[in-house]
This record gives sequence, structure tokens and C-alpha cells, in this order.
Amino acid sequence: MIEFFIFIKLIYNRDMKKLILNALIAFGLTFNAFCFSKLQFENGTTLIFEPCSDGSVRFEAIGQNPKNPVKDLELKKTKADSEFVQNDDNSFVWQNYEIIPLEDGYTLKAGDQELYTSRLSDDGKIIREKRTWKTATGFYGFGQASRKANLSNQSFTIYNESKYGDHAYIFIPFYVTNESTAVYYNANGRDKIYFQNGDDSELYRSEYHRIECYIRQEASIKDAVANFYKETESLCILPEWAYGYIQSKYGYKSSEEVIELIENFKKHEIPLSAVVLDLYWFKHMGDIFWTAPAFSNYSELNDYMEQNDIKLITITEPFFTTESRSFQELQKKELLCKNKNGKTALWRDWWCFDDKIGGIFNPIGKNAKAFMSKKYSAMIDSGIDGFWTDLGEPEGAKDDLKYGKYDEQDFHNYYNYYWTKALYEGVHDTKPDQRLFILSRSAGTGSGKFNVSVWSGDVSVSWPALKNQISYGLNTGISALPYWGSDVGGFVQPNSPEELYLRWQQFGAFTPVYRAHGTGNREPFKFSEKIEKLVLSVIKTRYRLLPYIYSTARQTMDGLPMMRGMYYETKSTPEQFLNSQYMFGDALLISPVMDEMADSSDHKVWLPAGTWYNFFTMEKISSDRDKVLNMKVSLETVPVFVKSGSIIPMKEENNNILFVFPEKGIKNSFTLYKDDGKTEAYKKGDYAEIKFTLDENKLYAESKGKEEFMPKEFCVIYPGNTDLSKGRRVNLKELENGIEL
Repeated sequence: MIEFFIFIKLIYNRDMKKLILNALIAFGLTFNAFCFSKLQFENGTTLIFEPCSDGSVRFEAIGQNPKNPVKDLELKKTKADSEFVQNDDNSFVWQNYEIIPLEDGYTLKAGDQELYTSRLSDDGKIIREKRTWKTATGFYGFGQASRKANLSNQSFTIYNESKYGDHAYIFIPFYVTNESTAVYYNANGRDKIYFQNGDDSELYRSEYHRIECYIRQEASIKDAVANFYKETESLCILPEWAYGYIQSKYGYKSSEEVIELIENFKKHEIPLSAVVLDLYWFKHMGDIFWTAPAFSNYSELNDYMEQNDIKLITITEPFFTTESRSFQELQKKELLCKNKNGKTALWRDWWCFDDKIGGIFNPIGKNAKAFMSKKYSAMIDSGIDGFWTDLGEPEGAKDDLKYGKYDEQDFHNYYNYYWTKALYEGVHDTKPDQRLFILSRSAGTGSGKFNVSVWSGDVSVSWPALKNQISYGLNTGISALPYWGSDVGGFVQPNSPEELYLRWQQFGAFTPVYRAHGTGNREPFKFSEKIEKLVLSVIKTRYRLLPYIYSTARQTMDGLPMMRGMYYETKSTPEQFLNSQYMFGDALLISPVMDEMADSSDHKVWLPAGTWYNFFTMEKISSDRDKVLNMKVSLETVPVFVKSGSIIPMKEENNNILFVFPEKGIKNSFTLYKDDGKTEAYKKGDYAEIKFTLDENKLYAESKGKEEFMPKEFCVIYPGNTDLSKGRRVNLKELENGIEL
């Protein structure tokens, strides 16, 4: 039997509502305030549903003895002004949605389209929701969890952790289906979700006896993702230097070694934007400053870095040993987590090194933001340009930890968000105009608003690990974390084989953040002369493309990931190619070689119908239907394709280049974006945009914003005329009037 709460929306005016409410009271029926609809089932579960002002529907399934210990931390949406209306057939309707009650669940429809059927049960240990999707077969997102672009036929325990030699699992419990249905769960620690093939295409389990999610049907995957970016306020641009090439290793052990590194980059004429320092820059875990004797001359190192226009990124962690220079201050301010007995939680772990024991920072403590402000602002003053926040899942956290009033399991997936928030807001309290760069191994829903770039963690040095990276990057971008990268060359294992290292570089050059890192040498000049030359070529390509890449980064503020699955282009993409290629911005299709040539000298690329150009050879491929291109590969092969109608702003040898690909019958636009690249002034309108439109063979421009950021002249090139010396040079005024190619 289903118990219907007739006050849901049978009431059409206040007097009638009051009458029915009094009747309910008189008959002793249970009821809730007039803010949601509610169904109770004979199996003891309850379903609450209510419309939200953003067009989504909130569903809350409740079982026996439900718990909600982090309710105040969850994603919340504003309730809509209107409510569900119950029809004569007992279905409930609001706007385009219809909920059809069942004996133990419901069916959800959007318009004439049935989305899914859910059935609820609770056995006293866990609550289960079995959701059978009617037509959806593709599920994308959920953070950095899946080794495939499609989550189907996989299961996950929602608990952030880094697995050494595997990858860092970052759970953002949001996904979108191939039918453009957006789903977000207010997940509890260690909830489980199963994306299955067969009758039950999704199963969600929670020992908290409560499952809350938001559902919204969108017009497209693009719209679904863009709205999630907006909801989580993940709308920011990294400092411009962060899109260049970043060199890292575990690790550079002295100022002299860093200087030698940079001199070698200069000697080999390899562009470099930043260097990363791992654990060796401090003496004790938690010092958060230059306490290692080998870096005592950090001021001179900073002068050298500034002279060479190279930025410095240093690692910090949320752990503090008793010998660290911060420990006593943290104890005094009660910023170290306690155990369930109310005592400071201290234990020994690998990060103690030669020290005995240590504890973990409480990011929601009363003075947490002030502490982070003091420490990280001092880091900036000492010459540090970017922060690498590591181990922030938090790694190895003890089960009996308390973060204020929250238990470890309950707060675990929120930890990194609040640690990063304290850092970001703390630094901005003292340096409000500083545009930050935070390289984080973990994240939470909304971390993207804090200028965070995540990476795939301590991955192995292997071909299978390389193949997994595309899916990590795509699903992370879907989850409102647009800035992503990997340890180019692989992390776990000192030696990176030359061919693998090269292929990883050729892939990394076309990801949002391009950084080489590992337990051994990952510098291009540490490999053979041939490999170095090929790596140099892709690094130079990266720098030529920086105007396009930076403008693509600006698009993230409109909810567009930089790496986009092929489903952004067309719904007809075969499943196998969702894992092997992607769009990098509007124009570039990237299909990196990820097989050893000894295993295969063939490489397949799927090209949607139309005209495409090989970016490096300018070979033209046209087809009126989708096409699988078979390529013979060599070490030099970097499969990058440009779709016709594209406009790619580039820069080379002080030339502002417009690389255009005109096509009969095609009109397309691209907006070049430019700001100062280092402050927060862009959020106040201090930037310039030039919208270029290519209409067949006519090119014209519309500009707005600060003239100081606008290039005054461009060199226009196109297939058949790519020589800069022969390119057409035009000023912005001419382009505003329009030119014929």
C-alpha cells in the first residue's frame, strides 16, 4: 500500500489547504509542511520529492533510522515557487516532469520521454535504490574514478583516496547520461554506486539509510555540464604561465640543482614556464617554509627564477609532525584534529620520515583560514608562485578522527574542499588581487572555484596507465574540474621508457595543464637526442597554441571543459573512440598514439562527417559520413586534426597568427581572450575579447574590452598558405571591416 499525502497539491487555495490540513490532524494522519511531496511504502521506505528553482527535482529516499550528519555541508538548491500537482491517476506533475508512483518506488518522465524507474528497499543494514534507465546507456562524469569514459558496467565506493601505482580517486557524485539527464548525489562517505548493464542499470547503496539526489533533464550534455559549473561556481582562469610547460620530479634537492635544471633548459632551447619542488624544500613535514639547509639561499633562487621568467611551485601537505615549526602553534590554536576521546590525534606514518609522530590539520577549525593566510602568504612573499597541495584526500586518515563535530567517514570527502577553501580565502584576505595556482591531488564538489588544477595521481609507468588518462581527464572536466593533467612519463618507477615517455609528452601537450613528473628523470634532455628533438617539437607546438589554449580556458567560465568527449560533437561516436580521442577546445581533435609500435603500427581515428585537416601535414580528409581513418604511425606521428571552419589564434616569433580553415557553406566563430594573466582584475571586466567569424572565405572581427590587451596586427594563414613570411598581414581595423581570403 502507498500512503499518499493529499496535501501535496490537491489544494488549490489557502482556505481549502487549511480545511484539508485540519482534516488530516483530526484523523491523526502524519504529515509534513507544505514544502514537498511524500510517498510512504509498505516496505518501510519513504520517498520525498520537490521541485527546485533551477528546474531540477530533489529526491530523498529514506529508510530505517536515517542519518544525515553533514547536512549543513551538502549541495543545496532553492525550492521552486510552485509544487507538484497530483492528477486523478495518482501521478504527480510539475512543469515537464511526471512522477508515477509504484508499489515500492516510482517512474520519472520528462515530457513524453520516460527517463527511469526506481525501486527502494531497506534491509536494516543499508538502503538500496535500483534505478533502471529506459533508454540511457552512457553515463559520464563522477570525478576522476573511471578508467573508461563511460561509467557503465563499473562500481565505485564514494571515498576519495590515492592508490599508489593506480591513480587518485576523486569522487564528484555528478554524472550526465547520453540522453542529457543530469544527476547529482549528496553522497555520504563510503556510499556505493553500481553502473550495471542489464535490468538494473544503476544501483545505489548507503549505510546511512538515506539517498538524496537532484535530477534535471537538459536539452544537451553541453547544457547539463554548463549548469553544473554554474551551480558549483567553478568559474575561474588560472594564471597564464600555468598553461605552459611545467617540469617536476621527485625531486630536486637543492637550489643549485634547480639552477642547473634551468640552465640545461636554456642550453637545449626548450621552453619552460615553471619548476616544481617536491618534499626536499623543507626539513620537517608541516614546516611550510624553506627550512631545508640545501634551500637556505631561497632569496637568491627567487631572484634567479624571476630573471629567467620561470615560476616556482612547492609542495605542502595537511600533516604536521611534532618537530615541525608549525606544530606548537597548531596545538595552541586547536587546529589539529582530535580523536573520539577528545585528545589530539597523533600517529606515525611514512610522512613523518625521521620524526616520531604527527597529526592532521583541521580545515574547519575556528582559526583555520587565518593560519593558512599567514603561512601561504609568507610563501608567496618568499618567491613561491604556485602551491602543490598533496595527500589531501586525506591520505591514511585514521577512523577515529574528529573534524570538529564530524566523524572521519562523514567528513572525509569534504576535507580537501575545505582545506583548499581555507588556503584560497586565507591568501585572498591578505592578497586579494593574487591569481592563485593550486595543484591538488584531490578535490570535492565546487573545488574548481578555487583555481584548482587536479591530476591523475601516482600513476604507473606503463602503456595501460597512459591509455587510462583520457578517460580521467574527460570525466574530471564533466565534473566541473576543467583544469587537469597527468604525470607525463608516469610516476611509479624511476625509468620511463623512451617511446612511452615520448607518447605521454605528445598527449600531455594537448591537456589543460602540461607537467612532467616522476620518481626518476623526466626532463626532455635526459633522453636520447632523437627523443629530445621530438619532445621539443611538441613543447614548441604547445607554446605556439597558447593564445588558443588561454582562450579555451576562458570558455570554462561558460561551463565548457577544455577537454571534451566526442559526444560534444555528435551522439554517433562509437564507444571505443570515446576512450581514445577527444576535442581540445572547439577546433582540435586529439587522438594520441597510446600503443607501443612493436604491438601495432596502425592507429585508428574516428572523424565525424565533414572536412578535417591533419594539423601537422595539412592533409585534407572529407567525407559526407562518419569515417574511421587508418594511419601508419612513426615516432613523429602526432594525430591532431582540425575541423573545417575553425579559427585558431596562435603566436610565434612575435607574430600574432590567425590560422583559419575556410569551407564553402560553413560559418563559424571563435573568441580570442586576453587579460593581464596574473591578477583577479579579469573578474571585474579588465580583459579584451575579439570575436572572429569565418563565413566561407570572408573573415571579420568584433572587439570589446581593454585596448591594451588587444593585438594590433595579425598574420592570417590557411591551408595551402601556412608560411608566415607569405601570410597576409592585416590590422584589427581591417578585420573589423572584413577581409576576403
